[in-house]
Amino acid sequence: MNEFLRTLVAAGVCALGASGVASAAPPAAPAPSQSERLRSLDWAPFTAAIGRFPAERYAAIDTLVAKATIVDVQGAMKGGALTAEELALYFLSRIRQHDERLRTILELNPSAIDEARASDARRKTGSTLGPLDGIPVSLKDNIETAAPMRTTAGAEILLDHVAPKDAPLVAQLRARGAVILGKANLSEFAGSITSIPLFGGSTAIGGQTINPHGRYPTAGSSSGSAAGVAARLAMVSVGSETSGSLISPSAYNGVVGMKPSLARVDGTGVVPLISYNDSPGPIARTVTDAAALLDAIDTVSVDYVAGLRTDALDGVTVGMLNKDIAANPENTPLLQAASGTLVALGARLRPAALVDTPAWGTQETFLTYLSAGIRHDMLPYVAARSRTVKTPEDLIAYNAADAKRRIPFDQPVLKGLTPLSATMSRADYTALAMKLRQAAREILEGAFRRTGAEVLVSFENTHSPYYATAGFPAITVPLGLRAVGSIIDPLGITNVGMPVGITFIGKPGDDARLLAFAYAFEQATNLRVLPTLK
Repeated sequence: MNEFLRTLVAAGVCALGASGVASAAPPAAPAPSQSERLRSLDWAPFTAAIGRFPAERYAAIDTLVAKATIVDVQGAMKGGALTAEELALYFLSRIRQHDERLRTILELNPSAIDEARASDARRKTGSTLGPLDGIPVSLKDNIETAAPMRTTAGAEILLDHVAPKDAPLVAQLRARGAVILGKANLSEFAGSITSIPLFGGSTAIGGQTINPHGRYPTAGSSSGSAAGVAARLAMVSVGSETSGSLISPSAYNGVVGMKPSLARVDGTGVVPLISYNDSPGPIARTVTDAAALLDAIDTVSVDYVAGLRTDALDGVTVGMLNKDIAANPENTPLLQAASGTLVALGARLRPAALVDTPAWGTQETFLTYLSAGIRHDMLPYVAARSRTVKTPEDLIAYNAADAKRRIPFDQPVLKGLTPLSATMSRADYTALAMKLRQAAREILEGAFRRTGAEVLVSFENTHSPYYATAGFPAITVPLGLRAVGSIIDPLGITNVGMPVGITFIGKPGDDARLLAFAYAFEQATNLRVLPTLK
């Protein structure tokens, strides 16, 4: 792991990276510390329907969903082999069975079954609303939803906060007939409070999200979305990225995650961390599903699914960020395998590097940027909904006043970052944001230009500060499970058997091509591993 990411890990901001490929089941390990939910999941609207749901239908749908795409599911519903109501009941049944351990969901949508039945009614009359009609979707709980669901960012101070209306992306999902299952757990306030005990995924409201593959980090901050999709507790989910917040949990939980080009998805109504970086995006088990979800929530008219091709990488120049990837020697076998696949697909590989410029600054520069986002973007959102908390210092004091309830996993990230922006004005923050955005763009553009590459290849969230800050798109695809590894310090657990992802970085606006590249690689490898839940 390079020193830049080491600094972020030390601050509790980013997930720890590691590598290797394996097919063996992960070793047994003790459960992490867990906190009680501040609000239990309300099963009253669903208990009767779940009780009537035949076991044989659950088993049949389980077999279908394990490998099906949204396209496959829509075909089953169109052909009468499946209903949207049955699909919703399947996912609700799995949540009821597994989520008290996995903690991927903070709140259920009490209208989920009604929304599914409405989809079935539309299908009977031939008036479906598109590829997402009847598809169960979870939403990271920093995305605003109208009553009765709350929007909490996982924080006790927002426990009862109800947004006045849906975020635009949620309104688009509803208009396309998606069934909103509920709100997904996350790293509290998008990772700005704590990163322990498993490098992300913990909140005061819902506790610690558990990686369904075993005793491994969940990463953050879209951990509930990624773990829930991996465990088949939702068909797809909408997460959000600030710097690795969507890509890293997707890689760590063995699913596909995409950070679109900045503003490709309207971020209005998303609780901010760094408004200049924040970008909602799809999390799915397949590239096809990520493409279908992006099509439903984006702001442009592009049929991403129609553009997916198995030969998309043929003749394409690919810039390999080998030096940074191989800085961790455990990545070497994975890098060799991935490179071989890319060559077999017809790609022309070129060594590439991201060369920092003076304007990019030091490691502390980005941490200061993050601190300023907390102060000038996140806290104003909180302040508008609180009588007493107006600054990061106020939030620290508020949490400490009832630590067991408000910060069950402590608040080392917030306490560590807050002093870095103590004297920074909003104008200074904006100037820093524009400076870093331009620097990140120049660094990435330099790598593209020097290699002639149409896409860059990274691993997990290794280069997320660059593409997230520049607003470039990125997508991670499963590379299987690690066969070689080490003890993850300071957790004292092995990363052997942990999922890993290859990450493709595209040029701004090239989201459709990036999805096609990822699809070609996915179809050639098929390295996603289904977790075994007990």
